[in-house]
Amino acid sequence: MAPLVAFVIVFALLLVALIKFKVTPSVGLFAAAVIFGLIVGMPAADILNNLPAGFGNMMKSIGLLIVFGSIFGDFLGESGATEELAKGMVRLFGKKHDLLALNLVGFILSIPIYFGCAYIMTAPLVCALQKISKKSMKGYVIAIFTGLMLTHSCVAPTPGPLAVAGQIGANVGWFIIWGIVVCLPASLLVGWLYANFVVSQEEKKQAREVMREIAENDDLIAPDPTKPSALKAFLLVIFPIVLIVFASIFSLFVTEGPAYTVINFIGNSNIALFIAMLVTGFALQKYIPKKTVMQFIDEAANRTGNILLIVGAGGCFAAILGATTMSTDLVDIMSATNMPVILLGFLLAFFIRAAVGSATAAMLTSIAIAGPVCVATGMSPVIAGLSVCLGAHAATFPTDVTFWFPSTYNGLNTKDCLMTTTVPCILSGVIGLIILAILNAFSGVLPGMF
Repeated sequence: MAPLVAFVIVFALLLVALIKFKVTPSVGLFAAAVIFGLIVGMPAADILNNLPAGFGNMMKSIGLLIVFGSIFGDFLGESGATEELAKGMVRLFGKKHDLLALNLVGFILSIPIYFGCAYIMTAPLVCALQKISKKSMKGYVIAIFTGLMLTHSCVAPTPGPLAVAGQIGANVGWFIIWGIVVCLPASLLVGWLYANFVVSQEEKKQAREVMREIAENDDLIAPDPTKPSALKAFLLVIFPIVLIVFASIFSLFVTEGPAYTVINFIGNSNIALFIAMLVTGFALQKYIPKKTVMQFIDEAANRTGNILLIVGAGGCFAAILGATTMSTDLVDIMSATNMPVILLGFLLAFFIRAAVGSATAAMLTSIAIAGPVCVATGMSPVIAGLSVCLGAHAATFPTDVTFWFPSTYNGLNTKDCLMTTTVPCILSGVIGLIILAILNAFSGVLPGMF
């Protein structure tokens, strides 16, 4: 059977399994890989060889990053550092600009910390701020949700973007830089300006009337002496990012010598996150008094198994797909339909995420199919990878558990969840895609694109 036809059949079966029968993504992806291989007539020996190869390649590229990054984020969350960072941002920007502060808090927190954990940690602050300011809860949720979801979906070292960068062979440091360049304007336009638009004029007036009350009540955002300071939290959050990004930029100007060797070694993603994990653990140890750093690492590592299994199973599926002619078949179809290449990854990831409710699964599946096609046409791996990430980000629908977070933690109804999750993610995804298209036009002269 033709690979494209087989993929449509297997993908439909995968959707039914995930949506109707609630099959876990890791089981669904691995089963899809096996079934796809059998349907296209791949020899059993090739299937058996490609499955562990795909899993191993994925673990080789991002397995350690996922483990170290997850533990790093757990240290920040368990110690209260993320909460203090959120309050510090509000103090910095002022209570009149609390929506801007929350959006930036979300944008920063979700780089090292998994979305669900970051949202749960900031939800109480969101509720408390709304109770004092009297602004619409929808505006607050849009601000924090948009910032969190954008960097969760598009900026490494979160698992999805890391997997995409590793799968398509993009430099992780530059993938981080360009991910931030693309996502920050989209986050501000939607998570700040659109959030303010949603807050009605009447609510704004009410908010102004209670500003005196807010000014007299600083308890909500006052520093907690029993937790790490906002400055310490911020420095720890950006520490691994600085190491990785600095090494990437340094290598543009120096390509040999002792300094290059040392900086390139420390700036390696695995080493940088490992160092950051240990530095963060020992720096915050006194705020986690019931456990030693090593005990905490052991417990936190146990919680990464499910993420690793999903990513590994996605690697299995990617390897099976890559062993067929699907990429060349897609190139032929695109040539015939004149579809812009940059749309392929975006739309594929969008529909897969909308259907299966897993951004990581959508990214892994989409990059396996669209990535080789995009690169074959001469597109930058960074552009191709980010198009997939943005597509997965844009499709936040009720099939995804994150859609219901505002209902669970902020008391919004289903209609409000659509306004505060689906609409902002679509808007910011499209804005990001427009920015990406502009960058694509100049990718030949921009650093780090190839």
